[in-house]
Amino acid sequence: MASLNVYAALAILAIAVSGAVIVDSVKTHSCRNMTLRCIDEVYTSIFRNGTVSDECCHKLVKIGRPCHEALVRRDLEDPFFKNHTNIKQEILSKAKQIWNKCTSFVDAVSVSPNASP
Repeated sequence: MASLNVYAALAILAIAVSGAVIVDSVKTHSCRNMTLRCIDEVYTSIFRNGTVSDECCHKLVKIGRPCHEALVRRDLEDPFFKNHTNIKQEILSKAKQIWNKCTSFVDAVSVSPNASP
């Protein structure tokens, strides 16, 4: 797991340096309902063990799973991951966990009688 943190830090650095990649991914996949702040939260959660706010979970679920997966896979096309398939699998797993957490939260809020959008 420690090696994941080192590689994740490098991946975050690469993503931060090329912030246009994230913006380009949003445009390419028509995922325009995600704010850059929420995209940052999701990526931080995947690559650095951050957390996704309730608001960003709602936005993530709203853009849909195919868009979420496309954004993650787009960044995994980076040459850094070419020879690091174990890290790639951990990142895909973490992205799936984030998606499941957010959908569970959104489902729970929508069922709650005191739910607010």
